[in-house]
Amino acid sequence: MIISLQHQGKAYTIDTSHFIDLSIPYHFNGPQPNFYDVNPGKLIPLKVGEKSYSVRDGAGCNVPEISMNIHCTGTHTECVGHLLEENSSVTECIEDLFFPAVLITVQPILFSACHDRYHVDVQGDEQVINKESLEKAFQQFQDYYPSSLIIRTLPNFAKKQFYRYTEQIPTFFTHDAVAFLSSQEIQHLVVDIPSLDRMEDDGILGNHRIFWGNGKDFKGDVDPNSHRTITELAYIPNDVKDGFYFLEIQLPRFQCDAAPSRPILIKPV
Repeated sequence: MIISLQHQGKAYTIDTSHFIDLSIPYHFNGPQPNFYDVNPGKLIPLKVGEKSYSVRDGAGCNVPEISMNIHCTGTHTECVGHLLEENSSVTECIEDLFFPAVLITVQPILFSACHDRYHVDVQGDEQVINKESLEKAFQQFQDYYPSSLIIRTLPNFAKKQFYRYTEQIPTFFTHDAVAFLSSQEIQHLVVDIPSLDRMEDDGILGNHRIFWGNGKDFKGDVDPNSHRTITELAYIPNDVKDGFYFLEIQLPRFQCDAAPSRPILIKPV
C-alpha cells in the first residue's frame, strides 16, 4: 500500500509492502535471548485430563498454551506502567500508525573512558552508551526532528538474537545519554540491548525514571500520563543503513505495562 505522510511541513511517501522487521523471532522451546537468567518461553499442548490437544498426539487441532517472560526473553515494548503500582496498557501509548524515526549506530565505550554519570558503582571495563557518542551519531539527522529513535550498538553480531546476557553485564546507557534523548523529545525509543539500565542498579531503574520523568532525575517521580515507550531486545540487521525512516510498532492489545512487539521500519520512497 502506498501512503502519503506529512512531517515538519514536508510530504513523504511510503510503501508498506517494503519494510524492515526489527523484532527477534520468538522460538518457543528454542533459542531465545535471555536477561536475568529467567525461565525461557515455552509452548505446550493444552491438556484436559488425559487428552492432549495436539495433532501429533491424535487431536483434531492444535490448542497450545504459552508461557513467557515479556521483559526478558524477546523483543518487547514497555510503558511507564513498568514503574507504577497501577497497571497500565502499553497499547494506549501508540497513538499513531507511523512515527518519524531515525536509525543511528553507536559504538559503546568503556565507562572509565567517559565522564558521564550513573547512580551505582560501575566497573571501568563495563561498556556504556555515553552522551558524547550519542550526540555525535544523532547530530547529522537531528534536523529531521524525529519522534522516534532506533539505536544499533556495535559489534552487531547475529547472536544477539539468542544471547544469554547473564554471562556478563550488558551494555547500558549513562544518565547523561538518556537525559540527552529526553531533551530531543524522543517519544519512542528502540534499542538492541536488554535494558536502558545497568543489570544491577539497586532496583532503581534510574534511566527509565529519567526517560519517563523530568528528563534528568534518576530518583524522581515518573509521569504516570507519559506516552513514551521503550522497545528493548530488538535486532537491526547490518545491511540497514542509518538514516530517516518511519516506524510502526505492532503490539497485541495486552492490558499490561509491556507486550511482545514487532517494530517495523519503512524507508520513504
